[in-house]
Amino acid sequence: MFYIAGFATFGLGYTSTKFVAEYLKTDKQHVLSIIKASFTITITTSSLLCILIFIFSKDLAMFINEPVLENAFKYLGIIIVFKALSMTGNGILAGLKCFKRLGINNIISGLSLFVCGAVFTYLWGINGALMALLFSQILLFGLNYALILEKCRCLYGSKETFYQKLVFFSLPISVQELSYTLSNWGATLLITKYASVGEVGLFSAASQWNTIVLFIPLLLSNVIISYLSDDSTNSYNHNKVFKKLLLVNFICALIPFIIVFLLSNYIASFYGPSFIGLPIIINIMVFSTIFSCMSNVYQSNMISLGQNWSLFFIRLIRDLFLIISLYFILMHNNENAAFSMAILVVITSFFYLLMLIFRHFMGKRL
Repeated sequence: MFYIAGFATFGLGYTSTKFVAEYLKTDKQHVLSIIKASFTITITTSSLLCILIFIFSKDLAMFINEPVLENAFKYLGIIIVFKALSMTGNGILAGLKCFKRLGINNIISGLSLFVCGAVFTYLWGINGALMALLFSQILLFGLNYALILEKCRCLYGSKETFYQKLVFFSLPISVQELSYTLSNWGATLLITKYASVGEVGLFSAASQWNTIVLFIPLLLSNVIISYLSDDSTNSYNHNKVFKKLLLVNFICALIPFIIVFLLSNYIASFYGPSFIGLPIIINIMVFSTIFSCMSNVYQSNMISLGQNWSLFFIRLIRDLFLIISLYFILMHNNENAAFSMAILVVITSFFYLLMLIFRHFMGKRL
């Protein structure tokens, strides 16, 4: 769902940050128009995607041999709309430099998901889990929207509409998110179809800890774009900020990585006896965060400089390598699919970082 939501924003989660930050510094009168256009595009694309998921929910459930998940896919369609809106809201607030309040909003939403997720899942199973997820996203969107309204009181709109500019800038970012969505969701479907739902459970559990380690670096994505967009025309300041952000991102991922890595056996004990082999998969997955946190800064830098199509082709190579490699592995040996997938994540994360570094230095030479 989170992979799909990234595509459902049509890239506005990042584009809104760049445009709001840039125009807030150079031409404030257009900021309100950018915000309105961002939300309009997001709700249009996410709603269309929601409708498609409703239409094909039965086919999706049958494809993974789990017909009971038909309604779950429908619920996810609704959740995607609010997740997409909350992501765009995050991007706008980052552009407005409301980092403290944005962090508080995400913490409140995360805590609500933690508490409601445990209670609702215990009471109503998977439907309860989906209800908790929906509630947390509605809450985050509401908090973000209220804060945006508060900050926009002193801003005045202009007659210029930014739909075309935002769409053209966001198109390659949106295609990147689509590529990422298809590769990750496709990997899950491949494991489900050619291995087992149990292997998906193992990989999903380990991926959650990957996400936890990257929580702060991922939140910093919009912060990075916001600050780098401010200095996009000043190469000296831009490079200075870029280097500082690389160090900050690395430290923010390194500390939780060490904690999770050392406590992986203890963490796995909470999942029960059916999650055999989970500690090693957690360790492999969190190891990939060292490469991912650095890649996050490089790709945010490329977006701030408008190098979106170059970034798309690099991400496409990574995603194709991941999904094709997994397919061939499962065709020859479908045992320990979660372990194989975790190894592939580390390999692709490493080579993705190398490609970004190479493109960065090539761009500086040009």
